[in-house]
Amino acid sequence: MRSPTRRAALAVAAALLLVTAGCLGVTAPTDTGGSSTSDTTNCTYDTNRSTTEPGTWSPDASVEQYPPGVADNGTLVNPSTLLDAHFATTANTSMALRLESSREDRVQTLVHGPKRVPFYSTAAKGPDSERYRTGFYQTDSHGFARIEPPNETWHTVYQNATTAGITAWTGYETFGGLEDQIGNLLYDGKFSVNGTVERGDRTLVELTVDEDLLDTGHGTRRVLVTSDGVIYDVDISGAQGTGDDAGERFEVSMSLDTDVEWCGAPSWFDSIPHLSVSIVEDRHAVEIRNTGGAALSANASFRVYGQEERVTRSRIPVRSEQNGTVVTDERLEPGEAVYVTAGPDGSPSSFALHDDPTRGEYTFGVVGVTGGSESAHYRLLTGIEPPDWAG
Repeated sequence: MRSPTRRAALAVAAALLLVTAGCLGVTAPTDTGGSSTSDTTNCTYDTNRSTTEPGTWSPDASVEQYPPGVADNGTLVNPSTLLDAHFATTANTSMALRLESSREDRVQTLVHGPKRVPFYSTAAKGPDSERYRTGFYQTDSHGFARIEPPNETWHTVYQNATTAGITAWTGYETFGGLEDQIGNLLYDGKFSVNGTVERGDRTLVELTVDEDLLDTGHGTRRVLVTSDGVIYDVDISGAQGTGDDAGERFEVSMSLDTDVEWCGAPSWFDSIPHLSVSIVEDRHAVEIRNTGGAALSANASFRVYGQEERVTRSRIPVRSEQNGTVVTDERLEPGEAVYVTAGPDGSPSSFALHDDPTRGEYTFGVVGVTGGSESAHYRLLTGIEPPDWAG
């Protein structure tokens, strides 16, 4: 049997807790490096461009077919409008997107089902011997990251939290990455309508850039997009500089497949403990629960930060003087929980860990938990409003 109370390890110094309400971020990456697939539990998403049929081109395109952001004269005058339409239309569509760039030998993918959350994104860059891969799986409340530098692997789990300076590649309003990635492709050139492409039962409007307007040397710019703004293909090539000053050539491409079935979490998802933090006992205790996945090993160390006052987005705490370190003395199996309490002043020496629900003296309004074990690091936050997309 476990002892009824696990004593906390003491923490003497106060620490800075960066608490960002309403978003969760991490560099999101497990590969496709050299491969054309995103690993998942139940099936494999094929995001290889070779599966994209070329279609039949026609020089004819009516104004009624022009996508959002394109003026009546056929010129793309507002790339932002086109991007907004693309993400709004695909948000509730099963899809697999792939971005490739010869610069840094980079490959990135994003897949999701009929709703944009949960989603799974991957990235890989660098030559095979130095390949850096990452993968990121997002649920309504948590983010699960797998980071694989050469010859290493580690995991990070997030709950309503972000790591300073690191954002998810996947973008959307709550992140700020994917829009920029694709937006840069659209802003780099003066696109205009150049006909249509029939691909199966889908009509795509072709946007191209006249070679004379390119400022990166001899190259091409081509976008295939539906009339409602869904961008299916982007192909860009060129060279930095012109004439004798032209540098190394580059190629960048994006492809979208909306004929996919969402397969769920990646295969590595269940290999790490899924921890969640909540405030219980009428705000007088913190519950750390293993909600699934693997067991949390003994001797996992967590710094617990507390603040009495509840907060909203407009009042975000940036420092918590009330914090202490607690250490588990036994494995925490899926479904099990431990509880943290603190003394009335929230001093580091008063933080304690318990096997069973226990009512302490300190009143928690906001709680942040950081730390973990060799298998995974955690950054968990509760007591603030959830992200918009969490419902």
